[in-house]
Amino acid sequence: MGSDRRRHPRLPMQVEVDLFRPGHPVRRVWTNDLSGGGVMILIDDVDRPPVGTWVQLQVAGTLGSGETPPLVEAQVVRHLADGVALSFSGQDEGAD
Repeated sequence: MGSDRRRHPRLPMQVEVDLFRPGHPVRRVWTNDLSGGGVMILIDDVDRPPVGTWVQLQVAGTLGSGETPPLVEAQVVRHLADGVALSFSGQDEGAD
């Protein structure tokens, strides 16, 4: 039995997103990978949201149709060397 307990396969995906946190200015960051349960965002150590924090993400810019992308709620579940793992709202903890 392997050590990888992920329920959803990860896909490498670099997308620019806006990170919304209560009491903080909007911050533009990049995703590193995406799965059905969460996303990893690249963010430095200076102002990482603490584990357990609920945030909102929105793809930067507009969709091809000119519409504004939806806000997606996620919770910080893990700090990593170069970013944080987020679990989408309604998912079990783990950002997998």
